[in-house]
Amino acid sequence: MKTRSHLTARSSRAWGVAGVLLILLCWQISAMFLGPLLMASPIETARAIPRLMMSGHFLNDAGASLLRVAIGVSVGCSIGFTLGILAAHSPRLRGLLEPLRWLLMAIPPVVVVVLAMLWFGLGSGMVIFMTVLMMVPGMYVNTVKGMLQVDRDLIEMSHVYRFGWWRRLRHLYLPSLTAPLTAALLIACCGGVRLVVMAEVLGAESGAGYALANARSTFDSAELYAWVVLILGLVAAIEFVLLQPLQRRLGQWREDSHA
Repeated sequence: MKTRSHLTARSSRAWGVAGVLLILLCWQISAMFLGPLLMASPIETARAIPRLMMSGHFLNDAGASLLRVAIGVSVGCSIGFTLGILAAHSPRLRGLLEPLRWLLMAIPPVVVVVLAMLWFGLGSGMVIFMTVLMMVPGMYVNTVKGMLQVDRDLIEMSHVYRFGWWRRLRHLYLPSLTAPLTAALLIACCGGVRLVVMAEVLGAESGAGYALANARSTFDSAELYAWVVLILGLVAAIEFVLLQPLQRRLGQWREDSHA
């Protein structure tokens, strides 16, 4: 069984590498047809990355975007998680929040950016506000669904044995919330990067999105695609270096809690 699983994992990684090579091939062919003014080739982009990273504005723009992503995602997910816990215990609160949840999930992010620009002007306040607002509903929905799927008999048993709120949260609710919350956190972090960059492109005075907009306005396609590759690298690092190990760790903790 282990050998078969190992072979399946190796086959999946091999196909993943093949997919990356296919993307690079399509990218190269598209660059040959469109020309260097509209699309830099993979080689030109690779040469532009170290030049970009050694420029004077790179650290400022990258640091501003990372700070906005960290604040927006952490605050938005915290609010969504807290509201989800409260709404799962109160049908009245859940009904009260449902129209707002629907509104935030239905409204296009670009509309929120425009409104935030009117309210907060250009800068970090607008970007962080928009990111927080877009992060809340996803975490809220996953938290409520996870809480409502907890076995009612186990909840009643925890009350019979007089479990305190911390013991009930640690041994009953959090293990049940591990799977939906880790999935929601993965979506939130990757989506948060996209939202921050989009908001910076439309109305910020610093950040990776601001640098993208500058590169577009000067037709510097090599720098533009270099920023795109670096942003993709950030998303990959968040997923594979941070979130997937966290998901495995929480899955192991869930099994230990049920044991």
